[in-house]
Amino acid sequence: MAKTPDSPLRVIGTSVTLSSEVQSRIRADLGFAIEFDVLDGSACLRRGVTRPDSFDIYDQWFHSVDVLHTAGSIMPIEVDRIDRWHQMAPMYRGAGLASGAPGRRQCVGRDPADVLFVQADNGLGREPTHQVSMLPTVCNADGFAYRRELAANRSGPESWGWLLEQNWGARCMLSQDPASSVTEVAMAARSAGLVEIADCTNLTIEEIDALFVLLNRRRKAGHFTRTWPTHEESVRLMAQPSTGLGSLWSPAYFELCASGVDLVYATPIEGYRGWHSGLCLSAALESAMCDRAYAYLNWWLSGAPGAILARQGYYMSVTEPLRDVLTPAEWAYWYEGKPATTPLPGPDGRISVNIGDRRAGGSYQDRMSAISFWSTIMEESNYLQRKWLEFVG
Repeated sequence: MAKTPDSPLRVIGTSVTLSSEVQSRIRADLGFAIEFDVLDGSACLRRGVTRPDSFDIYDQWFHSVDVLHTAGSIMPIEVDRIDRWHQMAPMYRGAGLASGAPGRRQCVGRDPADVLFVQADNGLGREPTHQVSMLPTVCNADGFAYRRELAANRSGPESWGWLLEQNWGARCMLSQDPASSVTEVAMAARSAGLVEIADCTNLTIEEIDALFVLLNRRRKAGHFTRTWPTHEESVRLMAQPSTGLGSLWSPAYFELCASGVDLVYATPIEGYRGWHSGLCLSAALESAMCDRAYAYLNWWLSGAPGAILARQGYYMSVTEPLRDVLTPAEWAYWYEGKPATTPLPGPDGRISVNIGDRRAGGSYQDRMSAISFWSTIMEESNYLQRKWLEFVG
Protein backbone atom coordinates (compact mmCIF):
# COMPACT_ATOMS: atom_id res chain seq x y z
CA MET A 1 0.00 0.00 0.00
CA ALA A 2 1.36 3.42 -0.97
CA LYS A 3 2.32 5.75 1.86
CA THR A 4 0.57 9.04 2.53
CA PRO A 5 1.95 12.07 4.41
CA ASP A 6 -0.01 10.84 7.45
CA SER A 7 1.50 7.35 7.49
CA PRO A 8 3.72 6.56 10.50
CA LEU A 9 7.46 6.90 10.03
CA ARG A 10 9.07 3.47 10.57
CA VAL A 11 12.38 3.43 12.43
CA ILE A 12 14.58 0.42 13.17
CA GLY A 13 17.54 0.59 15.53
CA THR A 14 18.96 -0.64 18.81
CA SER A 15 18.63 0.27 22.47
CA VAL A 16 21.97 2.10 22.19
CA THR A 17 20.11 5.19 20.94
CA LEU A 18 16.40 4.31 20.97
CA SER A 19 15.81 4.34 24.71
CA SER A 20 12.30 4.84 26.06
CA GLU A 21 13.23 8.40 27.08
CA VAL A 22 14.40 9.23 23.55
CA GLN A 23 11.32 7.68 21.94
CA SER A 24 8.95 9.64 24.18
CA ARG A 25 10.74 12.92 23.51
CA ILE A 26 10.82 12.38 19.73
CA ARG A 27 7.09 11.74 19.57
CA ALA A 28 6.34 14.77 21.74
CA ASP A 29 8.59 17.13 19.78
CA LEU A 30 7.78 16.02 16.22
CA GLY A 31 4.07 15.47 16.71
CA PHE A 32 3.56 12.80 14.05
CA ALA A 33 3.20 9.03 14.26
CA ILE A 34 6.43 7.05 14.56
CA GLU A 35 6.79 3.27 14.84
CA PHE A 36 9.99 2.08 16.53
CA ASP A 37 11.33 -1.44 16.17
CA VAL A 38 14.20 -1.90 18.64
CA LEU A 39 16.41 -4.88 17.75
CA ASP A 40 19.78 -6.26 18.76
CA GLY A 41 22.71 -5.18 16.59
CA SER A 42 22.94 -8.28 14.41
CA ALA A 43 19.19 -8.44 13.78
CA CYS A 44 19.10 -4.73 12.92
CA LEU A 45 21.88 -5.08 10.35
CA ARG A 46 20.29 -8.19 8.86
CA ARG A 47 16.96 -6.38 8.50
CA GLY A 48 18.65 -3.30 7.08
CA VAL A 49 20.38 -5.30 4.37
CA THR A 50 17.58 -7.69 3.41
CA ARG A 51 14.35 -5.73 3.96
CA PRO A 52 14.70 -2.03 3.12
CA ASP A 53 10.97 -1.96 2.35
CA SER A 54 10.24 -2.66 6.04
CA PHE A 55 11.66 0.63 7.39
CA ASP A 56 12.09 4.29 6.52
CA ILE A 57 14.97 5.15 8.88
CA TYR A 58 17.87 2.90 9.87
CA ASP A 59 19.59 3.86 13.16
CA GLN A 60 22.81 1.96 13.82
CA TRP A 61 26.59 1.99 13.60
CA PHE A 62 28.79 3.47 10.90
CA HIS A 63 30.68 0.22 10.48
CA SER A 64 27.53 -1.23 8.88
CA VAL A 65 27.40 1.41 6.11
CA ASP A 66 29.67 -0.51 3.71
CA VAL A 67 27.34 -3.51 3.79
CA LEU A 68 24.15 -1.44 3.47
CA HIS A 69 25.50 0.65 0.60
CA THR A 70 26.79 -2.38 -1.31
CA ALA A 71 23.42 -4.11 -0.88
CA GLY A 72 21.60 -1.05 -2.25
CA SER A 73 19.51 -0.81 0.92
CA ILE A 74 20.01 2.91 1.61
CA MET A 75 19.70 6.13 -0.38
CA PRO A 76 21.96 9.20 -0.11
CA ILE A 77 21.07 11.95 2.36
CA GLU A 78 21.06 15.48 0.91
CA VAL A 79 23.35 17.63 3.06
CA ASP A 80 21.43 20.77 2.03
CA ARG A 81 18.40 19.43 3.93
CA ILE A 82 20.33 19.04 7.22
CA ASP A 83 19.79 22.28 9.14
CA ARG A 84 22.84 22.05 11.41
CA TRP A 85 25.31 20.49 8.99
CA HIS A 86 27.41 23.66 9.20
CA GLN A 87 27.76 23.06 12.96
CA MET A 88 29.33 19.64 12.51
CA ALA A 89 32.95 19.61 13.66
CA PRO A 90 35.50 19.58 10.79
CA MET A 91 36.26 15.93 11.55
CA TYR A 92 32.73 15.06 10.37
CA ARG A 93 33.02 17.17 7.24
CA GLY A 94 35.93 15.40 5.56
CA ALA A 95 38.95 15.65 7.87
CA GLY A 96 38.15 12.35 9.52
CA LEU A 97 37.78 11.40 13.15
CA ALA A 98 41.31 9.97 13.16
CA SER A 99 42.85 13.37 12.47
CA GLY A 100 40.53 15.72 14.28
CA ALA A 101 42.49 16.64 17.42
CA PRO A 102 46.05 17.52 18.45
CA GLY A 103 48.01 14.59 19.86
CA ARG A 104 45.56 12.08 18.48
CA ARG A 105 46.54 8.41 18.45
CA GLN A 106 46.99 6.64 15.15
CA CYS A 107 43.78 4.66 14.65
CA VAL A 108 43.06 1.40 12.88
CA GLY A 109 39.70 0.17 11.66
CA ARG A 110 36.84 1.85 9.87
CA ASP A 111 37.05 5.60 10.49
CA PRO A 112 33.48 6.83 9.87
CA ALA A 113 34.78 9.62 7.62
CA ASP A 114 36.08 7.01 5.17
CA VAL A 115 32.51 6.03 4.25
CA LEU A 116 30.68 9.30 4.92
CA PHE A 117 30.35 11.06 1.56
CA VAL A 118 28.74 9.58 -1.55
CA GLN A 119 31.20 10.11 -4.41
CA ALA A 120 30.48 10.82 -8.08
CA ASP A 121 31.13 7.16 -8.98
CA ASN A 122 28.64 6.09 -6.25
CA GLY A 123 31.48 4.91 -4.03
CA LEU A 124 31.96 6.15 -0.47
CA GLY A 125 34.83 8.31 0.73
CA ARG A 126 35.90 11.33 2.76
CA GLU A 127 36.03 13.83 -0.12
CA PRO A 128 33.16 16.24 0.71
CA THR A 129 30.14 16.17 -1.63
CA HIS A 130 26.51 17.23 -1.29
CA GLN A 131 25.39 13.76 -0.21
CA VAL A 132 26.24 11.50 2.73
CA SER A 133 25.58 7.82 3.29
CA MET A 134 24.67 8.22 6.97
CA LEU A 135 24.02 11.24 9.17
CA PRO A 136 26.51 11.19 12.08
CA THR A 137 24.74 11.39 15.44
CA VAL A 138 26.05 9.56 18.52
CA CYS A 139 29.58 8.41 19.34
CA ASN A 140 31.75 7.27 22.21
CA ALA A 141 35.12 5.94 23.26
CA ASP A 142 34.70 2.59 25.03
CA GLY A 143 36.90 0.75 27.47
CA PHE A 144 35.79 -1.96 29.87
CA ALA A 145 34.55 -2.01 33.47
CA TYR A 146 35.70 -3.95 36.50
CA ARG A 147 34.80 -4.30 40.16
CA ARG A 148 36.94 -1.99 42.27
CA GLU A 149 37.61 -4.54 45.01
CA LEU A 150 39.08 -7.03 42.56
CA ALA A 151 41.79 -4.59 41.52
CA ALA A 152 42.70 -3.37 45.01
CA ASN A 153 46.16 -4.98 44.95
CA ARG A 154 46.94 -4.47 41.28
CA SER A 155 49.64 -2.14 40.06
CA GLY A 156 50.46 -0.80 36.63
CA PRO A 157 48.22 0.75 33.99
CA GLU A 158 44.84 -0.61 32.95
CA SER A 159 45.11 -2.77 29.84
CA TRP A 160 42.83 -4.59 27.44
CA GLY A 161 44.98 -7.60 28.31
CA TRP A 162 43.11 -7.80 31.63
CA LEU A 163 40.13 -9.30 29.77
CA LEU A 164 42.11 -12.51 29.28
CA GLU A 165 43.98 -12.67 32.59
CA GLN A 166 43.04 -15.72 34.64
CA ASN A 167 43.94 -14.40 38.08
CA TRP A 168 40.97 -12.10 38.58
CA GLY A 169 39.10 -14.67 40.64
CA ALA A 170 35.97 -13.81 38.68
CA ARG A 171 34.71 -14.20 35.16
CA CYS A 172 34.65 -11.93 32.15
CA MET A 173 31.61 -10.94 30.10
CA LEU A 174 31.59 -9.75 26.49
CA SER A 175 29.18 -7.98 24.18
CA GLN A 176 27.48 -10.28 21.70
CA ASP A 177 28.34 -7.89 18.85
CA PRO A 178 31.41 -9.33 17.06
CA ALA A 179 32.31 -5.99 15.47
CA SER A 180 33.12 -4.66 18.93
CA SER A 181 33.97 -7.73 21.02
CA VAL A 182 36.32 -9.45 18.58
CA THR A 183 38.36 -6.28 18.18
CA GLU A 184 38.52 -5.98 21.98
CA VAL A 185 39.67 -9.55 22.64
CA ALA A 186 42.07 -9.35 19.70
CA MET A 187 43.62 -6.26 21.26
CA ALA A 188 43.65 -8.06 24.62
CA ALA A 189 45.39 -11.12 23.19
CA ARG A 190 47.99 -8.99 21.42
CA SER A 191 48.63 -6.78 24.45
CA ALA A 192 49.05 -9.80 26.71
CA GLY A 193 51.43 -11.44 24.24
CA LEU A 194 49.13 -14.44 23.80
CA VAL A 195 48.52 -14.21 20.03
CA GLU A 196 50.49 -12.43 17.30
CA ILE A 197 48.06 -10.03 15.61
CA ALA A 198 49.02 -7.31 13.14
CA ASP A 199 45.73 -5.36 13.06
CA CYS A 200 43.06 -6.10 15.65
CA THR A 201 40.37 -4.67 13.36
CA ASN A 202 41.17 -6.84 10.34
CA LEU A 203 42.27 -10.35 11.31
CA THR A 204 43.57 -12.88 8.82
CA ILE A 205 42.20 -16.44 8.73
CA GLU A 206 45.29 -17.64 10.61
CA GLU A 207 44.91 -14.94 13.26
CA ILE A 208 41.21 -15.75 13.68
CA ASP A 209 42.02 -19.43 14.19
CA ALA A 210 44.73 -18.68 16.76
CA LEU A 211 42.52 -16.21 18.63
CA PHE A 212 39.61 -18.62 18.92
CA VAL A 213 41.83 -21.46 20.11
CA LEU A 214 42.72 -19.14 22.99
CA LEU A 215 39.14 -17.96 23.60
CA ASN A 216 37.71 -21.48 23.62
CA ARG A 217 40.41 -22.60 26.02
CA ARG A 218 39.51 -19.74 28.38
CA ARG A 219 35.80 -20.49 28.05
CA LYS A 220 36.28 -24.16 28.98
CA ALA A 221 38.22 -23.01 32.06
CA GLY A 222 35.21 -20.93 33.15
CA HIS A 223 36.78 -17.57 32.42
CA PHE A 224 33.86 -16.17 30.39
CA THR A 225 30.29 -15.62 31.53
CA ARG A 226 27.53 -15.23 28.96
CA THR A 227 27.76 -12.67 26.21
CA TRP A 228 25.12 -9.98 26.38
CA PRO A 229 22.94 -8.88 23.44
CA THR A 230 21.26 -5.83 25.00
CA HIS A 231 21.85 -3.00 27.44
CA GLU A 232 19.44 -4.55 29.92
CA GLU A 233 21.24 -7.89 29.89
CA SER A 234 24.65 -6.24 30.36
CA VAL A 235 23.34 -4.48 33.47
CA ARG A 236 21.91 -7.72 34.84
CA LEU A 237 25.12 -9.67 34.26
CA MET A 238 27.49 -7.04 35.63
CA ALA A 239 25.36 -6.67 38.76
CA GLN A 240 26.04 -10.31 39.60
CA PRO A 241 29.04 -10.87 41.93
CA SER A 242 30.17 -13.73 39.67
CA THR A 243 31.06 -11.19 36.96
CA GLY A 244 34.24 -9.29 37.68
CA LEU A 245 35.06 -7.39 34.52
CA GLY A 246 34.19 -7.10 30.88
CA SER A 247 32.67 -5.16 28.03
CA LEU A 248 30.27 -2.56 29.36
CA TRP A 249 28.95 0.47 27.54
CA SER A 250 28.56 3.85 29.23
CA PRO A 251 24.77 3.81 29.88
CA ALA A 252 25.04 0.46 31.66
CA TYR A 253 28.03 1.65 33.67
CA PHE A 254 26.27 4.79 34.92
CA GLU A 255 23.05 2.87 35.59
CA LEU A 256 24.98 0.42 37.76
CA CYS A 257 26.70 3.31 39.55
CA ALA A 258 23.26 4.75 40.32
CA SER A 259 22.32 1.36 41.80
CA GLY A 260 25.35 1.37 44.10
CA VAL A 261 27.56 -1.14 42.28
CA ASP A 262 31.18 -0.05 42.84
CA LEU A 263 32.76 -0.20 39.38
CA VAL A 264 35.73 1.40 37.68
CA TYR A 265 35.58 2.30 34.00
CA ALA A 266 38.98 1.53 32.54
CA THR A 267 41.14 3.85 30.46
CA PRO A 268 43.22 1.20 28.66
CA ILE A 269 46.84 2.10 28.01
CA GLU A 270 46.46 0.82 24.43
CA GLY A 271 43.62 3.28 23.74
CA TYR A 272 39.85 3.11 23.52
CA ARG A 273 37.67 1.28 21.03
CA GLY A 274 35.71 3.91 19.14
CA TRP A 275 32.28 3.65 17.60
CA HIS A 276 29.92 6.01 15.85
CA SER A 277 26.26 5.64 15.04
CA GLY A 278 24.05 7.50 12.64
CA LEU A 279 20.89 7.53 10.58
CA CYS A 280 20.29 6.23 7.06
CA LEU A 281 17.35 6.63 4.71
CA SER A 282 15.91 3.42 3.27
CA ALA A 283 16.33 2.97 -0.46
CA ALA A 284 12.60 2.17 -0.46
CA LEU A 285 11.62 5.45 1.25
CA GLU A 286 8.55 6.81 -0.54
CA SER A 287 8.38 10.46 -1.55
CA ALA A 288 5.34 11.02 0.66
CA MET A 289 7.50 10.25 3.71
CA CYS A 290 10.56 12.32 2.80
CA ASP A 291 9.61 15.45 4.73
CA ARG A 292 8.96 13.45 7.88
CA ALA A 293 12.17 11.50 7.42
CA TYR A 294 14.25 14.68 7.17
CA ALA A 295 12.40 16.21 10.13
CA TYR A 296 13.41 13.12 12.09
CA LEU A 297 17.05 13.44 10.99
CA ASN A 298 17.16 17.12 11.92
CA TRP A 299 15.61 16.46 15.34
CA TRP A 300 18.61 14.33 16.25
CA LEU A 301 20.90 17.36 15.94
CA SER A 302 18.58 19.72 17.83
CA GLY A 303 20.04 19.31 21.32
CA ALA A 304 17.17 17.44 22.96
CA PRO A 305 18.47 13.91 22.25
CA GLY A 306 22.02 14.96 23.02
CA ALA A 307 21.01 15.99 26.54
CA ILE A 308 19.32 12.64 27.20
CA LEU A 309 22.28 10.70 25.83
CA ALA A 310 24.91 12.88 27.53
CA ARG A 311 23.41 11.90 30.89
CA GLN A 312 24.30 8.29 30.11
CA GLY A 313 27.77 9.01 28.78
CA TYR A 314 27.37 9.45 25.02
CA TYR A 315 28.56 12.30 22.80
CA MET A 316 26.89 14.02 19.85
CA SER A 317 28.26 15.01 16.46
CA VAL A 318 26.83 18.53 16.89
CA THR A 319 27.54 19.90 20.38
CA GLU A 320 26.62 23.60 20.16
CA PRO A 321 22.89 23.26 21.02
CA LEU A 322 23.71 21.12 24.06
CA ARG A 323 24.89 24.17 25.98
CA ASP A 324 21.28 25.38 25.97
CA VAL A 325 19.79 22.15 27.34
CA LEU A 326 22.43 20.81 29.74
CA THR A 327 23.10 22.60 33.03
CA PRO A 328 26.55 24.22 33.37
CA ALA A 329 27.50 21.47 35.83
CA GLU A 330 26.43 18.77 33.37
CA TRP A 331 28.32 20.35 30.49
CA ALA A 332 31.45 20.69 32.65
CA TYR A 333 31.35 17.02 33.71
CA TRP A 334 30.25 15.27 30.53
CA TYR A 335 32.02 17.36 27.87
CA GLU A 336 34.84 19.22 29.63
CA GLY A 337 35.91 16.35 31.89
CA LYS A 338 35.82 18.46 35.06
CA PRO A 339 34.92 17.17 38.55
CA ALA A 340 31.19 17.24 39.27
CA THR A 341 30.22 20.24 41.39
CA THR A 342 26.76 18.86 42.15
CA PRO A 343 25.12 15.42 42.05
CA LEU A 344 24.15 14.64 38.45
CA PRO A 345 21.15 12.53 37.45
CA GLY A 346 20.93 9.92 34.72
CA PRO A 347 18.04 9.83 32.23
CA ASP A 348 15.82 8.07 34.79
CA GLY A 349 16.38 10.79 37.40
CA ARG A 350 18.54 8.72 39.76
CA ILE A 351 21.91 10.15 40.77
CA SER A 352 24.66 8.46 38.77
CA VAL A 353 27.49 10.98 39.35
CA ASN A 354 28.45 12.23 42.81
CA ILE A 355 30.12 15.49 43.81
CA GLY A 356 33.84 15.30 43.07
CA ASP A 357 33.56 12.50 40.52
CA ARG A 358 35.51 13.01 37.32
CA ARG A 359 34.86 11.02 34.19
CA ALA A 360 37.51 8.41 33.44
CA GLY A 361 39.59 9.58 30.49
CA GLY A 362 38.76 13.27 30.86
CA SER A 363 37.03 15.55 28.38
CA TYR A 364 35.22 14.82 25.13
CA GLN A 365 38.31 15.80 23.16
CA ASP A 366 40.65 13.82 25.44
CA ARG A 367 38.58 10.66 25.25
CA MET A 368 37.88 10.75 21.51
CA SER A 369 41.56 11.56 20.87
CA ALA A 370 42.51 8.40 22.78
CA ILE A 371 40.67 6.06 20.37
CA SER A 372 43.17 3.63 18.85
CA PHE A 373 40.81 1.24 17.04
CA TRP A 374 37.27 1.30 15.68
CA SER A 375 34.49 -1.25 15.74
CA THR A 376 34.75 -2.81 12.29
CA ILE A 377 33.23 -5.44 10.03
CA MET A 378 36.37 -7.27 8.89
CA GLU A 379 37.30 -8.53 5.43
CA GLU A 380 37.04 -12.12 6.68
CA SER A 381 33.73 -11.38 8.40
CA ASN A 382 31.92 -14.48 7.12
CA TYR A 383 34.56 -16.82 8.51
CA LEU A 384 34.83 -14.78 11.70
CA GLN A 385 31.05 -14.82 12.18
CA ARG A 386 31.00 -18.63 12.08
CA LYS A 387 33.79 -18.84 14.64
CA TRP A 388 32.07 -16.27 16.84
CA LEU A 389 28.71 -18.04 16.77
CA GLU A 390 30.42 -21.30 17.77
CA PHE A 391 32.11 -19.48 20.65
CA VAL A 392 29.03 -17.72 22.02
CA GLY A 393 26.73 -20.68 21.30
